[in-house]
Amino acid sequence: MISYLSAALLALIGLTRLMTVRSGPKHLATFFLSMAAALAISAEGTVRLLGDDLLPRLVTNALQLLAMRALVQLVRSTRSPEKPTAFWPIAVCWALMVLCYLDFAPHRFEAGTSGFQWRWSIVAYQVILTTYAITCLVMFTRTLARSAAGRPRGTFRTGLRILVCAAIATMGWVLFSGLPSLWLEITDLADLDFLPRARLLGLCAMVLWVAGGLFTTWDGALRLARAWRRIRAVTPLWKELVAAHPQIALPVRHDLEFTLYRRVIEIRDGLLALRAHVPPHLGEWLRVPVDEPTRAAAELAAALVMREAGKSWPRHSAGPDAAHPGMREESAWLSAVSSAFKHSLVVREIRERAVAEVG
Repeated sequence: MISYLSAALLALIGLTRLMTVRSGPKHLATFFLSMAAALAISAEGTVRLLGDDLLPRLVTNALQLLAMRALVQLVRSTRSPEKPTAFWPIAVCWALMVLCYLDFAPHRFEAGTSGFQWRWSIVAYQVILTTYAITCLVMFTRTLARSAAGRPRGTFRTGLRILVCAAIATMGWVLFSGLPSLWLEITDLADLDFLPRARLLGLCAMVLWVAGGLFTTWDGALRLARAWRRIRAVTPLWKELVAAHPQIALPVRHDLEFTLYRRVIEIRDGLLALRAHVPPHLGEWLRVPVDEPTRAAAELAAALVMREAGKSWPRHSAGPDAAHPGMREESAWLSAVSSAFKHSLVVREIRERAVAEVG
């Protein structure tokens, strides 16, 4: 159960990374998803279901090497210009591991004996797996430690430091679980006792990876949540303007932060296009003083009615826009206008006055 829970958390982090980083390298997401699949396949329940110990281990080890390669790709992507990572080393490792598997798989019933654990294919398999993984982890740890040292304080730097600890713990796990023939020879461990201990070390390392991944993705996840909330807040206003001026709508792109940015631009374009339809005497219809978002919503409501009736005042200007220095302030302003447009009784009264005038 712990293995499946850890796999689910790693998969969740990987999917979150995919959503957060829409463009650019997906190396960290590849790492988390590969390790999640490896944990799920190597879990005791999966092994019992398959009825075989060796094949799940081969698939698990192949996925672990893919995860290690993703770490190397990640650290190389930070260099300028980016240095590509050759695929042939891992392909050679996979091919050699499969050849070794084909040699020792027919002797699976000898597992646990001294002759099996020192079989040439078993030893070669362990050396290939351990050497590739340790090489990748050393490169990753060295680069990530330097990167974490130069980051400002915050959850992201904390996450990077936890990931460094996770990589060091993973090295220990690889050295232990990747060389069972050696450790069974120099310790008093029985073959049946080795795998549970190796799995426990791996789960400890995975806990650190999960913690580091959560810390590094926390800011990105919060940004996505805030962007989604702001998109929902301005959507009623955006729908009205797009219905009035369909040409302001830009092509759909599945990126929440960029969608919010474009939606704000589209709303501003729509408001600008409707300025000529704002009645110059609208101020006389306002019986009580109102705040700026409500007044802007009232102008929009009246302009939509007048546009539908074909009325315009080309020389009329609805006044200068309020200055908003950033996207947060701009989206907050438009959210307030959207809320007033949908719920304000003043806006409803202005709309009724406009309908009565054109009727």
